[in-house]
Amino acid sequence: MPTPDVWLDTVTPKISIAISSMLPVLHKKGYTTLVTAKKQTQTTDMLDVLKVPYETVGEYGTTLKEKLAVEQKRTLEFLDLFDKIGYPKVLWTHGDVSAIRTAFGLKIPIVYANDTVFAYAVAKLACPLVDYLVTPKCFGKSWSKFGIFKSRIIHYDGLEEVAYVGTKFEKPKFLKTLEKQKKPIILFRDAEYQAVYCKDVKVNSEKLLQELTKLGTVICLPRYEEEKAKLESIPNVWIPPEPVLTAQLIPYIDLMIGSGGTACRETALCGVPTINFHFWDVQAQYLHKRGFPIQVSRSNKHIIAEAKKILANPQKFDVKKTLSEFESPIPVWTRYIELSLQNKSM
Repeated sequence: MPTPDVWLDTVTPKISIAISSMLPVLHKKGYTTLVTAKKQTQTTDMLDVLKVPYETVGEYGTTLKEKLAVEQKRTLEFLDLFDKIGYPKVLWTHGDVSAIRTAFGLKIPIVYANDTVFAYAVAKLACPLVDYLVTPKCFGKSWSKFGIFKSRIIHYDGLEEVAYVGTKFEKPKFLKTLEKQKKPIILFRDAEYQAVYCKDVKVNSEKLLQELTKLGTVICLPRYEEEKAKLESIPNVWIPPEPVLTAQLIPYIDLMIGSGGTACRETALCGVPTINFHFWDVQAQYLHKRGFPIQVSRSNKHIIAEAKKILANPQKFDVKKTLSEFESPIPVWTRYIELSLQNKSM
């Protein structure tokens, strides 16, 4: 492996997908790359599905003590890796503190993409150390409260999911099961309740899921491995047997309901009616105001009522024109990666 120009670090499925879309752009410009991924089923599964080469570095902790311990260990693992393959010239990442601290300590410029301003602990530790923060316009300058100069906050008029929405992904064979379904199909994604930043979700997701199964087949994308057995025992719940992208499911679904901010934005951007019960909804409101079919609700009763109304006349909306008005973050990310490389060589 050649010494990498650009180091891209991922710790979430969405960022794995975003990286797969950004790599061809960087390679076309002649840059060598290194992708590192924290060991977590959905993160590395996405990289495997997308055939993105990567190095597994670090893992997740559950308790606060474990989270702190694995973060320190991950830094040392980065150093061991770089001793073997060479030290990268710039880091692009999305919210992992250990990668950012490692790069800062090694005087490697940092381009920081983020759209989770509610993750206070990460933002407090990361923002003061980065060279550029690239973030959606809908957040304004709110990031400056975390210790980054306003001049280092770069906005674009869009969302991170625009980086890959519309990309044609190969459909896995097991999705043929859905072609035989005559009932309405609902995609469901629960809150990321093990995350430190997850706040109080008002919706009772367990009861909500039970009610939704009375309206049609529910495709459930579990957050954690330990959920699968319980969910599979619920009638009318279908869990994909292998990792799957939201984009691969969109042709089959009539309605998206969830607290998965990313999945809800992906479906809304593709014209699928979406009900979001995420605890933090700035981006959902942004999409709603721009005319995408997404609404925010904090009530089980209201969600079920809206679901019945939507499924009485299932339809997807034509959002191509509005979507075309959005700015993809990839050119912005690339621009600041290149600027960082230029500054480092001076």
